[in-house]
Amino acid sequence: MAGEQFRELREKFKFFDYKNYEKSIEDGYLVCKFFFEIEGLESFVSKWKFPITELCPFSEEELLKDEILDQMIFNLGMVETISYYKITCPKTAKISCGSLNEWQQKWWQKLYRNGLGEFLYINGIEYIEPEELVKFEVKEEALKTYHDNRKYEGALVPIGGGKDSVVSLEVLKGQPIITYSINGNETTKNVIDVCDYKAGDYAVKRILDKKILEMNEKGYMNGHIPFSAVVAFSAVISAYLTGRQNITLSNENSANESTVKDSFVNHQYSKSFEFEKDFEEYFKSLTDSDIHYFSLLRPLTELQIAWLFADAKQYHKVFRSCNRGSKQGIWCCNCPKCLFVYIILSPFIKEEDLVNIFGEKLLDKESLDLDFRELAGIEENKPFECVGTRREVLACLKRFKDRGGKSLLTDRYSEQISKITYDIDEMLAEWNDENSVPDGYKKALKNLMEKKS
Repeated sequence: MAGEQFRELREKFKFFDYKNYEKSIEDGYLVCKFFFEIEGLESFVSKWKFPITELCPFSEEELLKDEILDQMIFNLGMVETISYYKITCPKTAKISCGSLNEWQQKWWQKLYRNGLGEFLYINGIEYIEPEELVKFEVKEEALKTYHDNRKYEGALVPIGGGKDSVVSLEVLKGQPIITYSINGNETTKNVIDVCDYKAGDYAVKRILDKKILEMNEKGYMNGHIPFSAVVAFSAVISAYLTGRQNITLSNENSANESTVKDSFVNHQYSKSFEFEKDFEEYFKSLTDSDIHYFSLLRPLTELQIAWLFADAKQYHKVFRSCNRGSKQGIWCCNCPKCLFVYIILSPFIKEEDLVNIFGEKLLDKESLDLDFRELAGIEENKPFECVGTRREVLACLKRFKDRGGKSLLTDRYSEQISKITYDIDEMLAEWNDENSVPDGYKKALKNLMEKKS
């Protein structure tokens, strides 16, 4: 029965405990360790390593005593709890090593529920209130906002290896930027290498406890977590240690669309504008530091990003958006993400060039039929991937057909595609005012779009 394992495990393992965190200096890294326990089952140790570079304004002694850094590390541990909590989803999470006031507890309850929305849905829990999913047993204290009088400058640009962060790099060309990566794989490194105008790269290491894999093999619950929230909490530490003022994400407004129709379940929740605003508010409750977190591409859609990316030809051979293949630096050509990127680029890159990028004509693959239907909205729900809206996909498919394009999948669903009245040229002129992009960065983004037009 759907949801039975979820209920049984919550009843058997009632408490998760964030027991402690430690920081130390080891071999040129600030090392943060987090200690978790699912009472009655297993204990875990998670680790992060942040390089101490020439940009770091603190001595080792100052780093170990810094109260603002302590708050940032404690909260990195809070977001890291989600990866371990989901093994059994206890009803209560004890926070033994810090304090949260009532507002902060509600903030974390919302992130747990929405960030685990896909996980809950796949495990048969279609709806649950945030306070029903988890309650925190924690020392409540009045909120203290730490003062930070340091001056910050430039941008920290998270790089995942896909087309979106490439467009951010192009927008910020000529500005003092540092690329940011977590456990950089071959694709990430290749993209960063192409960017020859950066001021540097800041590469951190995240080391999950291997016992998570053992729990998965034993049949405990597993699934998607809000990884972009992990990026957010680690990025503010990285900005603090490198003096960067603006953490410039590459999330577009297409990420706001739910994956499961008419529900809160969104694979990209922690890439949404809702989370972006929530995170900025939470961070400002911790410190008045002049570090800012926002998505540079929030005014745009996936369609517009693809349009801009098409001109960044130096990245075409190295970018990879495929989660299955990016670690090996390949396109798997068998997943909805590969198919989506192929479709969204199709109005702007010649078909023969697309085939050279991917190695196959993906619209001719019978095995991608269900992915095609989910992407195009023929099925109600989208794939659980970071993909654009149904409207964007259909507009691209309509343009493909209108130009005389022929393929197995577009011919099969020709009737549905032919009904579309969306105009790509009009869609490329759209601008979403619901964003937090600073004026100077907004001007740089508009300038790139005007050059393209």
